[in-house]
Amino acid sequence: MALVLKKAASIQPELLDTDGGRLHLVDVIAQPEGAPLSAGVLEIWKSQAVEFDYDNDCAVCFMLEGEIDLTEGGETHRFEPGDVLYVPQESGLVVSWHTPSYGKVAYVTYPHWR
Repeated sequence: MALVLKKAASIQPELLDTDGGRLHLVDVIAQPEGAPLSAGVLEIWKSQAVEFDYDNDCAVCFMLEGEIDLTEGGETHRFEPGDVLYVPQESGLVVSWHTPSYGKVAYVTYPHWR
C-alpha cells in the first residue's frame, strides 16, 4: 500500500529544547515514511519566545487552536485558527514564535527541517 495513515491517537508531540520556550512538536510524516518533506504538529505554551531560522527549509502552517504572535524583522503578526502561514526558505530569515496562552499548528516543511 502506498498510502501512509497516522491515526490521531499515535500523534504525540514531544518537548523541543528551546532555551526557555515551551514548545512540543512531532514530525508525523518525514524521511522514515519515504516522504520528500516533513509534516507534523507543533504546540506552544506561554513562555519565552522561540526562534526558528529558515536558512535550509521553507514551511507552510495551518493554525488549529489558540493564537501565536509571529515576529520577523520587527513586525508582528497574529496567527489565529483557520489562518495559513507560508515562510519562505531565505538565508538569514529568523521568525520568533510566542503565544499569550497556547497555540496548536499543523505544519509542512520542505525539504526536511532536521
